Amino acid sequence: MKFSSNASPIFIVAILLAACGAKSTDEEQVRALIASVETAAEARDASDVLEHVADDYSDSSGLDKHTLPNFLRGYFLSHPRLELLVDIESLEFPVDGLARAVVSIATVELGDPGMRRLKVEFRREGGQWRVARADRLDP
Repeated sequence: MKFSSNASPIFIVAILLAACGAKSTDEEQVRALIASVETAAEARDASDVLEHVADDYSDSSGLDKHTLPNFLRGYFLSHPRLELLVDIESLEFPVDGLARAVVSIATVELGDPGMRRLKVEFRREGGQWRVARADRLDP
C-alpha cells in the first residue's frame, strides 16, 4: 500500500478513540485515547473514530470534520485489512487543555508497508480529549 498525502487523517483520527477514566492524568488519558483509536481504525469503524474528532478539526490536506467521514469510508473500503503500529515519539502539554504529540504510524502489509510521522494536536472539550489537528511531518 502506498501512503498518499491524504492518508494522514486516517491515522490521526485513529489515534482519538478512548474511554478515559475520571481520575487519570491528562497524559494517561491521551495515551489511552491513542491506543484505543488505533484499535478502532484497525476495526475500520469510521463512526467510532469520528466520535473523537473536534467539531472544528482541520489539517494541511484540507480535510475537516465534514469531509473526513467520506475520506475514512473510502480508505476503509480500499483497505479491507488494516494493521497499524503506533509509536508516540513525544507528548507535551503546553497549556491546560491542549496536548501536542509526534506520532509514528506504520502499516503492516506484505506487499507495501508504509511509515508516516504526524504532528497531532489534541484539545480537551467537556472533560474529554478530542483531536483538533493532524499534519504529516514527512514529505
